[in-house]
Amino acid sequence: MNAALEALAVVLGLAYLILAIREKRSCWIAGALASIIFGGIFWQAGLPMQALLQVFYLAMAGLGWWHWGKDGSETTSSVSLVTWRYHALVIISLLALSSATLIARDTLTDTQSIVDTSSSWGGVLATWMVARKKLEAWLYWIGIDVLTAGLYLDAGLLASSALYLVYTGLAFIAWKQWRNSLRLRDGT
Repeated sequence: MNAALEALAVVLGLAYLILAIREKRSCWIAGALASIIFGGIFWQAGLPMQALLQVFYLAMAGLGWWHWGKDGSETTSSVSLVTWRYHALVIISLLALSSATLIARDTLTDTQSIVDTSSSWGGVLATWMVARKKLEAWLYWIGIDVLTAGLYLDAGLLASSALYLVYTGLAFIAWKQWRNSLRLRDGT
């Protein structure tokens, strides 16, 4: 594993999140580049679900770029809330996808596989929500980031683990910033 590449991916990952907090469409470029690098790193580290997740993140970068700039402006779409039904669907989907993946991989008792799978599918669902500018995505990210930081620490990926601890704090800041954006838009 190349420490310089991991450091570059960490910097790009931070750039993605900081730009996303500010609702800048360019966040998706930084996110795409980070995903390409992290995909190789996680594959070499023996974290296949995390590596595959990076492929999804790359696709979401394209969707986010398109959705956030439909009319050519930097921040077209606005932050919105989800219903309790949406939350129920997200949680049921997370449980079903994680369970199916663990059964297929025959790893129902391997803690690293459980965390890898759950955080990966959680990341899929939360990233979809960020691409659609759903405020609550950041609350999901707080939990996912804590799990992922532990997973990466266990795999010896110290810079990536530190990044996800920083992501945890930034996800909270993002939630507050997007909530304020929503309140300003709605006049509440």
